[in-house]
Amino acid sequence: MTNTPYTPDLVKARLVEAADTLRRLPSARIRAKLTAWPDVVQSAATAYGYEAAQTRPAAPSPEAISRMDETLGWLFWVENDGRRLLWARALGVPWRKLEDLDGRSHVTLKKQHDRLLGEIAQRLAGLPAAMH
Repeated sequence: MTNTPYTPDLVKARLVEAADTLRRLPSARIRAKLTAWPDVVQSAATAYGYEAAQTRPAAPSPEAISRMDETLGWLFWVENDGRRLLWARALGVPWRKLEDLDGRSHVTLKKQHDRLLGEIAQRLAGLPAAMH
C-alpha cells in the first residue's frame, strides 16, 4: 500500500475504476471455427458495409489492471451482501433497481453503502474498523 490518504470517496472512485477496467478487458471466450466456409451475406445493407460499427473500448493500462486487482481484494473485507451492494453501485446500478432487488429502501441502502466505504477506508488507513 502507498501513503495515500484513503477516504470513502477515494474507495468509491477506485471501485468505479475497477468496474470500468474489468469491462474493458478482452473476453476470455475462445471462438471456435466451425467451418472454413466464408460467412454468407444476408442482406444488401450488410454486403456494402451499412451496418452500425461495433467498436471495443480501449484496453486498460497495466497500471489500471494492477489497481483493479488490488481494489477487488478490498471487496472480500466486507460481508457478501455488502460486497454485492458495493459492486452494483460501482457498475452504476441505480438505487431504484437495487431497492427492487434487495427489498430495502434506498435510504437504508445508501447508509449501508456509505458505512461499507468507510470501513474499507479505515482498514486501508490502518485504523480499527468501527462496529456496526
